[in-house]
Amino acid sequence: MSLLERLGALVSPPTAHLDHVKSIQFIDELWSKDVLRGVRAPGTGMPYVVLIGVMRGRGYKDFCVIKRRKPGVIIAFTSGKYERWIYTLEGSRHAEEQILAALA
Repeated sequence: MSLLERLGALVSPPTAHLDHVKSIQFIDELWSKDVLRGVRAPGTGMPYVVLIGVMRGRGYKDFCVIKRRKPGVIIAFTSGKYERWIYTLEGSRHAEEQILAALA
């Protein structure tokens, strides 16, 4: 995460072990009710512009870094601080595809 993203999230960037990854999904529309759930706390948000921070609900927390209406990734975990990481795909899918290959 960049310095501005870290400031906007109001929490430190998450870390996870590869063996905790349950699934990876590539999504075209991150700003949908099927993807986003709960209430943002803490973090920064302006609908359809930026959402950086933690989305909380009963029994779960998702870490989000969503910018504009670009395609993104959802990484789900079996355990850890966050149930899912949801973020805008800034470049190629290379890192995510390596994780998928390791899961197979």
